Amino acid sequence: MDSLPKVSIFIPNYNYARYLPQCLDSILAQTYPDFEIVIVDDGSTDSSLEVLMDYQRRYPEKIHCHWHPEHANKGVSATSNLAISKARGEYLAWTGADDVWYPEKLELQVDQLDHDSRLGMVYSYADFIDDEGRALPGRAGVDVTRDPDPIGRMLQFCHPPAMTTVIRRQCLEDVGTVDETLRACEDWDLWIRIFSRWRVGFIDRSLAQYRIHGRNLSKRIDPKVDLNRILTFYRRLEQKWDDIGGILLKARYRAILDLQLAFHLFSNQETDEAITHLHSAFQRDPGLCEDIAFIDDWLNQWKPDFFTPEHSHFGFWVIANLPPTITTDVRKQLFELQLQNPETKAFFVRRGIARGKSQTEPVGMARIFDDCPDGLTMPRVWREDVLKEIYPALLFESYKSGELYKTRYYWQKAIQSDLTWLANRGVLSIGVKAFLEGRA
Repeated sequence: MDSLPKVSIFIPNYNYARYLPQCLDSILAQTYPDFEIVIVDDGSTDSSLEVLMDYQRRYPEKIHCHWHPEHANKGVSATSNLAISKARGEYLAWTGADDVWYPEKLELQVDQLDHDSRLGMVYSYADFIDDEGRALPGRAGVDVTRDPDPIGRMLQFCHPPAMTTVIRRQCLEDVGTVDETLRACEDWDLWIRIFSRWRVGFIDRSLAQYRIHGRNLSKRIDPKVDLNRILTFYRRLEQKWDDIGGILLKARYRAILDLQLAFHLFSNQETDEAITHLHSAFQRDPGLCEDIAFIDDWLNQWKPDFFTPEHSHFGFWVIANLPPTITTDVRKQLFELQLQNPETKAFFVRRGIARGKSQTEPVGMARIFDDCPDGLTMPRVWREDVLKEIYPALLFESYKSGELYKTRYYWQKAIQSDLTWLANRGVLSIGVKAFLEGRA
């Protein structure tokens, strides 16, 4: 009887025949030799099966290929779970069929898991590569293991790149495998369950290459679709929260989930439900009522593409809809902090430019500030600074598009908001052409 491998590498594949050879060759070149590769094809319609059968024939001791009954397409979650069910190793490594490993990956991660039985998972950074395998700037992954609040960070963003992870089998037996009700964010869901009950290790270097191309499941998704997928993920997490248990049962983490739901529901224009979750967060964790730094940090978190200037300003919306238990002083402090955040100014500049471009007739920009919370006042100087950026941008845009009647209007507004434009020869030239040609 064959001895069991130490590591099982499971790979869900769907129509990645082009990338499979580089992926498999990089695994076969590992400096750590005690592993098997378990691949499940998810009903591919390209030449994936031919590639896989060729590799299995050449490396029968290492590579084991499987597929769903009748070669059905069931999605990455079900495909990953089938691969896990076929895996025999003490440790399980997850990678995409389009990604690539560096030779020392398994050796370094197995060593860390072997030396600390408390670790449920180890991950690392991943370098970006393009469709042809050329290096791209930047890298994926964030080391949250040294963060003072790693699970809090994990509830807001997915940090471990899947192709860099190696998981202890006992950990998966404890927290469960991939949630097959999810068609996206399934790895994020698994990482949260692991972080909630186990320690996680990190290796401070890139151990894999993450390929970015037009067919990535997680890339180039319509923002609205992406928003709906994330909402589905959070709602599913809410359903099984108590069953996950562990550190997630702390009041602050349940409050963070409500805050995240509030933001994404707001972005999806489901404001009534968003307010319900916003209020729930403060009810679950009354300490939030005075934790101004935490709330401000949450308000300033990265905003994805589905949050646009067509929405109200999120920070102002939150301040306007805080529960009655929040004091006037706290609201005022949060408002002042939002005004100090450069992104707040940038938001209103983007909104003003977008509205100015969409208007048939040019009008003033006073209404872009209408979502200022009741009882609070934007300083006049702050508003004027915003307009100083909006009017010149609209001046140049209208001139470029040949809308001279708009050009004349925005030229005057730009000069009125900032007299230094009169020293700009280009702006003077635009004004002369707009007014002379407009009257010709």
